[in-house]
Amino acid sequence: ARDGTLDLTLRPAAAHGSYDGTLRVDNLRLRDAPALAALINAVSVVGLLEQMNGSGLHFSEVEADFLLTPDRVILREGSAVGASLGVSMDGTYDLARKQMEFQGVFSPVYMINGIGSLLTRKGEGLIGFTYRLRGTPEDPQVQLNPLSALAPGFLREVFRRPGPDANP
Repeated sequence: ARDGTLDLTLRPAAAHGSYDGTLRVDNLRLRDAPALAALINAVSVVGLLEQMNGSGLHFSEVEADFLLTPDRVILREGSAVGASLGVSMDGTYDLARKQMEFQGVFSPVYMINGIGSLLTRKGEGLIGFTYRLRGTPEDPQVQLNPLSALAPGFLREVFRRPGPDANP
């Protein structure tokens, strides 16, 4: 990640050594991100892969609400939005094992697709693909549900598992 402005806030949480956090990044360019590349590749969006390998994939806004514990990061809700792409995400990252278990929606051509975003979560367009992302950041495994693109954004919850338990 490069460029942009970062605002990160950590507040002590109830459990010892845990922090509630929020993150906001504006005008970020992302390059060489294997997990995102695997997700883009699963949808076969060639132009986006070229951007990510070139000058970088631009996101105008990245936001996250999370809990940081000594053992893991629990992403309660996150989104990244740009003209080319919208992504929502929640899940957990195990710090010791370096294992991730995330889910969300991938919405290509977000500038056009985002018209329906009033009926969906941030980062999700009217047409989007639900996904699960597991494994390590270096070797991510992506499961994409192509049928989820047929469901309008507000019905997509049918394809989504419950979010992570935010109790450490």
